[in-house]
Amino acid sequence: MQRNSLFYILFIFAMSSFLLFSCAGTKNGSDDSFSSGDTQQQDLEDIEALLGISSDTQEEKQPISRPADTGEKLDLLETDEMVGQQDNSMASAALAQQEQESNQSAASEQEIEKLKNEIRQKDRTISSLETQVALKNSEIQEMSTTSSLPTYGAVATDISAEDYDARYRDARSFFEARKYQKAIEQFEALLASSSTHSLSDNAQYWIGESHFALRQYDTAIIDFEKVLTFARSNKKADAQFKLGYCYLVKGQKAKAVEEFERLRADYPSSAYNAKADRLLTKY
Repeated sequence: MQRNSLFYILFIFAMSSFLLFSCAGTKNGSDDSFSSGDTQQQDLEDIEALLGISSDTQEEKQPISRPADTGEKLDLLETDEMVGQQDNSMASAALAQQEQESNQSAASEQEIEKLKNEIRQKDRTISSLETQVALKNSEIQEMSTTSSLPTYGAVATDISAEDYDARYRDARSFFEARKYQKAIEQFEALLASSSTHSLSDNAQYWIGESHFALRQYDTAIIDFEKVLTFARSNKKADAQFKLGYCYLVKGQKAKAVEEFERLRADYPSSAYNAKADRLLTKY
């Protein structure tokens, strides 16, 4: 505390002396101005010495300025780093979007394939229902036709083989004359009399051919499928070929191809295979 008071007193004394010398110097002429300036400078140095102040010390305390371009370089480095991070972010976003689109495309293809399978299944179901309906209609027609025949409506079950052959030839003559409905009636009467005769499978086949000629394709399909139920028949390859033909003219080419492939598998040496190939190229 005493040291600070002493310092303060010395400072007041020095400043008073400086002011007195300055005033005395201004009273002198212009010739003494230079020497007065030197005197003032000397007085300032003396005062600084008394106070323990050094101009060099103050200068040393001034902060050292950094080169101006250092900050600019740092700014450029930070900018480059930001640009690099932005590019990486954009590349990651693009890859993520591409992966998402690829997953969506794969999911869409699976959904399309699933829908196709469902459509094929529904087509098979519809075809089966159509066949069942046609079968019912055929049964109804068969019942009404058999009951209305005056000649063969009540054919005895013990019909002789000679009578069966004769009536079979008559029914065929109706078919050759393109009297398809009459041929159907005659063949159905023969089947009603006996389904175990050696010509019964042939009678069933020509019923299918008659319905096919009348463009009653659904009923014809049922007729030809019945031919395939006979244990021994020389008309199975014929009936299998006509099944594919019926589906083909109905516009169900996939089903037709399926039936023709069965024809080729079950009857590889049949001449109908070449006919099936020609039909597939036509339709």
